[in-house]
Amino acid sequence: MINFLKGLAGGIGAVVPGLSGSVIFVILNIYEGCINSIYELIHLKNIKKNILFLLPILIGIVLGILLFGRIIKYLLDKFPLPTSAAFLGFILGTIPFIFKEADKKGFQKKYYITFFISFFLGLMLTIMETKADFTQLSNINFFQKLELGFVLASGDIIPGISSTVLLTIFGMYDIYLKALAEINILFFIPVILGFALGAIFFVVLMKYLLKNFYGFTYYAIVGFVIATVPAMLRGKMGFDLLTLLSVLIAIFSFFITYMLGKLE
Repeated sequence: MINFLKGLAGGIGAVVPGLSGSVIFVILNIYEGCINSIYELIHLKNIKKNILFLLPILIGIVLGILLFGRIIKYLLDKFPLPTSAAFLGFILGTIPFIFKEADKKGFQKKYYITFFISFFLGLMLTIMETKADFTQLSNINFFQKLELGFVLASGDIIPGISSTVLLTIFGMYDIYLKALAEINILFFIPVILGFALGAIFFVVLMKYLLKNFYGFTYYAIVGFVIATVPAMLRGKMGFDLLTLLSVLIAIFSFFITYMLGKLE
């Protein structure tokens, strides 16, 4: 049941602009376990054990995406500032624990190299999303749906990479949310295939990076996470009741996230 709830949280993270489901898994202390289990399944090792571990997480992810995709779209459309403020607080609350995870095997000053590289890369992507006018596609073909699934896998496997930001840049975010809201099963068949291919690729990549460059990898993750913060806020801020409420919501979500992280 615990793993199912963690998967549910990861699924919600997958549909929130600027948020990454894999970052949630890092905070909930389940990320490396997922990577190791999927990696072993790819190599046909400990099949029963790993399926029993991953199945409730996968079910949670799918339900999180399908059940909360419509709700999140509605809240962002109707209440953009307070809704995005809640997610902003969540992101900020995760950062101390990602730093803690990054230093688990020791700290070296050279880790800041990957931190700054990923930070500026993430900031560039964020600026592109918020400032540039990316045309959103009204219809996509089979191969574009495979690409959509591959991009979704990057956000679920690589902490700090927001698949929603990438989908916005590629012009596929709106049609993705629409398919979620309508629960369009036929739309998602090739998406799931693309996701599976992407998951295999990114799991093998992350397994290699964590094994050989643990500190560098986690500091890159922190850089990406911090860089996505400006992309979280939506709606106009001012000296009004709505802005005050949004600030209080952000503080509350930060506090909840921080306390949950300490429990882990």
